[in-house]
Amino acid sequence: MTTIMFYISNAIILYALLLVIVTCIRRPTDVRYTFLNLFRQRRRSGVTLLAITLGGVAVFIFGGFVDYSFWALREQTIRTNIGHVQLYKEGYLASGSTNTLNYTIPNYNEIKNILMQDPEIAPKIKAITGQIEFSGIISQYEKGVSTFFSGVGIEPETSLMLGSLDQVISGSDLSRIEQQNITIGSGISSALSAGYDDWVDLLVVNPEGGQNAMSSQVRGVFQSGIKAYDDTTIKLPLKTAQHLLQTDGISKIIILLQDTDQTESVIARINALIKTHHLNLESRSWNELAIYYHQVVNLFEGIFFFIKAIVSIIVVFMIGNTLMMNVVERTREIATLRALGLTKSYISRLFVLEGVVIGMVGSVLSVVFGIMIAGIININGIPMPPSPGYTQGYLAFVLWDQDYNLFWFSCALPLVTSVIASIIPSRRAANLVIAEAFRFV
Repeated sequence: MTTIMFYISNAIILYALLLVIVTCIRRPTDVRYTFLNLFRQRRRSGVTLLAITLGGVAVFIFGGFVDYSFWALREQTIRTNIGHVQLYKEGYLASGSTNTLNYTIPNYNEIKNILMQDPEIAPKIKAITGQIEFSGIISQYEKGVSTFFSGVGIEPETSLMLGSLDQVISGSDLSRIEQQNITIGSGISSALSAGYDDWVDLLVVNPEGGQNAMSSQVRGVFQSGIKAYDDTTIKLPLKTAQHLLQTDGISKIIILLQDTDQTESVIARINALIKTHHLNLESRSWNELAIYYHQVVNLFEGIFFFIKAIVSIIVVFMIGNTLMMNVVERTREIATLRALGLTKSYISRLFVLEGVVIGMVGSVLSVVFGIMIAGIININGIPMPPSPGYTQGYLAFVLWDQDYNLFWFSCALPLVTSVIASIIPSRRAANLVIAEAFRFV
């Protein structure tokens, strides 16, 4: 549906541009005549232009806000321990997600070296880390409280990059030296009444089904803004997690790239390396793993489409009303032109040209004022409340300079709607009966 509308809009824009170009070449006086007639009633034309401009600016600003929201959510999703690409042992996603410890990757260092030595993808990689996921119970026996947790064993040197949006609100991040120290989410911290420098006990089940326990000191408390994540997650050094679980394997390999746009090319190359080296692995991109991201994108795109539809309808009625009033006021003038020998198609083309001109002026004004307002908003941003499922608000900005489609639609909206709105008035003007038009009062 969107693709069909895109092609229809492009066809209308092409027709409008050809109409203006041909008129300027063959009948340049018609362009001057159009401007004089269009702005004969300055107040009415000014109100119409104001409505067109406000509609275009509203679409431009909201579209830029949506683009920024998509970008921010995408980057937050990627940097909350998902990365751009993830590698698993074959069968992990199909049946290992409920028992991750039975589908571990034993040769992590070998795979890491293969990836980092490949000349095609090595320059695009920002970080590679192994992770092991497990669950258990975390307790503070002195206070008699415990809660369920989802543990992530991660290499401390890469935790800052992969968890770059996790804000440490107490203490500090994981240490490469203090291997027994852990960091906990703010929700777990509140549930246990445990903070920086407190001791807690971890109880887990190893791959063989036995129980292991370990006492750890809380090095820091982090907050990502995602409530479900902060309420259940703890982080600890990868080697410590492997020692606790009595395994040498990892659950997944996470790759963080220099640029998100490189994801497709990198994952294609990784799949080629997997086949070449006969590795028992399967790969997934962040785009396939980020279900919540796609749900939010679909929701916002639906809202944006509804807003565009409402604005388009308003603009069509405003321009149609202006051109229809012009037809009524110039009834005798149209009759005179017809009596002098001008054809119906010529009269119709004049009114369509008026719609095209007012649409072009509205397009220019929409983009100019849209950029100005976006620049003002981006100075300090707009404070926004927390999104559903989040605990922290954020500053919203207008991302207007990285989306060609936003410029296209902000320009196309006034022009396409003006051409559509001019159809009925132009047909009415062309079909006036000359004898009756001269008697019009």
